Amino acid sequence: MIKIMSTTSQGHFIFRKNGALLGFILISLCFFQSCTSSEAKLAEARKLMQQGKFREAIQPLNQAIDADGGNFEAFNSRGVAHYELKDYENALLDYEQAIQLKPDFYKPYYNRAKLKTARGETDPALKDYAEAIRRAPDSSDIYLDRGQLFATAGNLISAMSDFNQAIQLNPKSSLAYFNRGNIRFQQEEFPQALDDFAKTVELDAKFGKAFNALGVTQIMLKQKENGCLSLKQALQLGYTEAQPYIKEYCQ
Repeated sequence: MIKIMSTTSQGHFIFRKNGALLGFILISLCFFQSCTSSEAKLAEARKLMQQGKFREAIQPLNQAIDADGGNFEAFNSRGVAHYELKDYENALLDYEQAIQLKPDFYKPYYNRAKLKTARGETDPALKDYAEAIRRAPDSSDIYLDRGQLFATAGNLISAMSDFNQAIQLNPKSSLAYFNRGNIRFQQEEFPQALDDFAKTVELDAKFGKAFNALGVTQIMLKQKENGCLSLKQALQLGYTEAQPYIKEYCQ
């Protein structure tokens, strides 16, 4: 009897242990499937957003978040979709949730800075840019956008510093050269501005506004023939604001 009871007791112990293990496997499997589903929906939404279909992206992003409430990238992406749809309140809520879930993730700070810039909240935007840079100091785009905000606020020294840093991190950033050229033009540093605008159009041969800036700068430096060619190229690329300069200097 003792032997039978012992065997039976041992059998029940093994069953309970295996049952617990099976339950753990099932829970893990469900969790894995939820995460997989969430990532798949996030990928679907990102594809739509790349096509400019921000409203259509909201549903798969909702589904991604429903499947995994900890998916901080889905919250950030949904914030971007709301932002592009001018729904700033919901965008702000999503960015803040992404920050709460992943405080070291730089993108929601960066995106929230752009949202605050759009709302004219300069100081809070600068604070968020600083937080984003602290987490991603090698990101050229953050310096580029913060530099634009500094320039708009009239802080040209800080703007120049950020554009220099953006160029150092990404020497192929046509916008960074263009923006730095604009500051140099405003400060009447025309030869340096000319170099920046020339580099801009070298990097982006379809940048009509940059050809216009290059043309005006060339004319300021008594390079009328080259300037008129640049202005006509700007017009050909669809930058109609080149027309008055062409009429004044090239006819």
